[in-house]
Amino acid sequence: MAPTRSDATSGVRVTLARTLGVLSSLVALALAGLAAVALNDLAHRDVGRGVFLLIVAVVVRWISTSGLEEWGDAAAARLRAGWRATVVAHLRVPRREGERARGDLSLAIEHAAEGPSLERLRASAASSLLGVLVIFWSAGWLGLVITLGLLAIAAPLYQRAGRRSEVMAEEYQARRAILESRQLEILQHAPELRALGAVTYGADEIAAISDSEHSLALRAIRIALESSLVTEFLSGVSVGLVAMVVGFGLLEGHLSLVRALAAVLVTAELFTQVRRYGVEFHRREDADRALATLDAVASDAFVASNELLVAHDLVTDAHPESVSLRLRSGDHVSVTGPSGIGKTTLLHTLVGWRPPHQGTSELGSQSVGYVSVESALLSGTLRDNLILGADIPDEIVRERLHSLGLAGPRFDDLDAELLSDGRGLSSGERVRLILARALLADVTLLVLDDVAGVLDSGVREQVRRALAREEALAIIEATVDTPLLGTPSRRIELRP
Repeated sequence: MAPTRSDATSGVRVTLARTLGVLSSLVALALAGLAAVALNDLAHRDVGRGVFLLIVAVVVRWISTSGLEEWGDAAAARLRAGWRATVVAHLRVPRREGERARGDLSLAIEHAAEGPSLERLRASAASSLLGVLVIFWSAGWLGLVITLGLLAIAAPLYQRAGRRSEVMAEEYQARRAILESRQLEILQHAPELRALGAVTYGADEIAAISDSEHSLALRAIRIALESSLVTEFLSGVSVGLVAMVVGFGLLEGHLSLVRALAAVLVTAELFTQVRRYGVEFHRREDADRALATLDAVASDAFVASNELLVAHDLVTDAHPESVSLRLRSGDHVSVTGPSGIGKTTLLHTLVGWRPPHQGTSELGSQSVGYVSVESALLSGTLRDNLILGADIPDEIVRERLHSLGLAGPRFDDLDAELLSDGRGLSSGERVRLILARALLADVTLLVLDDVAGVLDSGVREQVRRALAREEALAIIEATVDTPLLGTPSRRIELRP
């Protein structure tokens, strides 16, 4: 099951992280006190005991730090594995226009995996505030006021830096989405731009958007550095002021050396814990946003026992009529209506390529084959276009081609090179190659976007027989009038 923040496993993980954080901070404060005793022994020439206590403090600190790092790495690895398994179904659906980039989902997983370590740091910083009791005992009320005052100053500075970081992250994400969509658009029209001699136009526009993206990234880094400098400054000031207070106490003779050392070392340890948590402010913000993103993806993942697609009161941007549909294996649904009525938009919305205007459409994790006259082939061999890296014997590939009426020297030679986007092939041949590719991929849902019209009657009958043999295959077929590649079990008619 997908790991979400509401899961029982997640609750156990958070509890364990907080427990480890509290224990680590208590151990750190105790070690600071032990170090104070050791330095006091060295100052009083008890070298053997002092050195022994210092070695104990260093070894225990090393063991504690190493153990926490190992636990953090293991917890992060488990979370990565769980989330990656969760988003597999989501990645099978083509990316919607304006949707978060899939590469950003991978980045979100990395940020979310840091959640346990960040929760541990939160608990560690909170429990380290117990050190103010030691500071009060050692340095008196003045040391306590200095420490609490500087901590109070640090909190709003962290919050301000966090808000600025969040705004910058949103701006960066929006700019990056613009850059990605514009790059794809210009690449898609590169041949036309080249023919017009306008290649530099596209390159200059991409460069301008890329420069603005880099500028935003640099501003975000600057904000992170400002936050880090704030924590370093406040930490140094606090230790210095507490050291001054206990120094006067030593001079006046009403404060022992061990208490003075304890005050300074505990103050340093307290601000180390708080500074460590403060420095990770931006990672905490990133982790929270990443969890929200991944939870949304997990909630969108549709799992049903025997339903491949469920649409409820679905309204597209192209047609005001609502559509409700439950598609199971073997179903054949036809979508009919005149040209320009919105059939293609409905198909794109059903499979998740476009967001709905109203209603919902939930697609299962099964693979989908989409075939239209606009479907593209790739530059490469015929085999590469058909199997797309899968391990499929040549005999099966040729058998599938023959079943669709693609035979002869042009199609028996699977090593034959295809031109970009299948140039040189007729529309009917290109459509059948796309269909063969989908069937070789063992898709469970086949979407046919008004392709029967580019096939002559004999070929159309061959394709119809080939699809009829796929009894478990669910088909959605759009056509201007009567569907020609199968017998529908359900009709959806879009009227003007």
